[in-house]
Amino acid sequence: MNGSSEQRITRYIFIVSFLVSAIVLIVLAVKQPLRSNIVFAFLWGIILAGGAIVLGRIHDRHQLFLRIALLVSVFNCIIVPPEAYLRYTGFRYESGIQFGYPRPYQFSVFEPDEHLFWKFPPSQPGINRYGFPTREVTTSKPPGTFRILYIGNSCTFQGIPRFVEEDLQERHAGIECLNFAVPGYTTYQGKVTLKLYLDEVDPDLVVASFGWNDRWLAYGEVDEDKQVRVSYNFTARALRAVYSKWRLLQFFRRLLSPVLGRVEPLDVSRVPIGQFRANLAEIGDLCSVRGIPVIFATEPSAYPALGVPDYVVESGYAKSKESSSALYRAYNETMREVTGGRDGWHLIDLDAAISGRADIGELFKGDGIHFTGRGLELVAGIEARYIEEHILTRH
Repeated sequence: MNGSSEQRITRYIFIVSFLVSAIVLIVLAVKQPLRSNIVFAFLWGIILAGGAIVLGRIHDRHQLFLRIALLVSVFNCIIVPPEAYLRYTGFRYESGIQFGYPRPYQFSVFEPDEHLFWKFPPSQPGINRYGFPTREVTTSKPPGTFRILYIGNSCTFQGIPRFVEEDLQERHAGIECLNFAVPGYTTYQGKVTLKLYLDEVDPDLVVASFGWNDRWLAYGEVDEDKQVRVSYNFTARALRAVYSKWRLLQFFRRLLSPVLGRVEPLDVSRVPIGQFRANLAEIGDLCSVRGIPVIFATEPSAYPALGVPDYVVESGYAKSKESSSALYRAYNETMREVTGGRDGWHLIDLDAAISGRADIGELFKGDGIHFTGRGLELVAGIEARYIEEHILTRH
């Protein structure tokens, strides 16, 4: 084969290779938004640009460039279509510390923490120096400030503290609500948060709302026994980041799971109900010894009216819909029992107030857990009225 023919064939292979992968990527883009595949698209762009540069040099009849162009074409065909297909089908195989939520790949949003397991990176906009989604906390509380510290999970994280603050500020000066709630947190992380930051934050009131993540199935160990080792090694962190983004690597890890092992959900909740009770009591005691009143809020849901969604079982959060419903009722009832009869401990029973409403479908998103905008306003209004009537009038 003469040099001209070899150049022409190499160009054809290169062009066909990238046309095929481009079509696959277009199909993927229709299925999923670009932001969920931005790293993949960026890497493919680098491959394409590098290949195009090499292709432009083939006219020099340098055998090295011909070989590089062929290598890039083959690499593109082997990597891009399978990777795009795995993304299209939603395939993931997770590795690393396991929870029902967050999944290991979602830890790219968070920063590992050896005490709290994870929190937000302080470098992110809207995150304070402690790693929570709220304003910076002044070292000394300004005179005339009534500071309310919220701890909880993603339901509180959605914005309840902000709505409560806006509501109360219309009638009371100096109200400040701090949102120390993080998606995926349980009562275990709630009590640790108070141990770490309660004295420094110096709130006048603590509001705690937990339950969803406490009752999800544990992976590996229950929260009380789980340990997170924070690695600051750049190479290790880079490798974890690559693995979390590259589905083809996850696919091969799945093939090797019989040899390497796989972490499966246990037959017990992340925080078993006995430990849930103990954690709630410890949260209350941490506040009581400092003379701080605490409000516990049960978690409402669309489950009782609309049923448990399929994803709860499919995602490994619960063994069955029936067990999920039973645990939902049991954990809320435990919170009611723990808070009864203790001086300075209050209960806002959001489950009783909201879960049976006729308009329940308008208050929750499709997962039956997280609030719509209307639901957030309703919950914040209930909490603001309770705080005003039972706390502020006695302050």
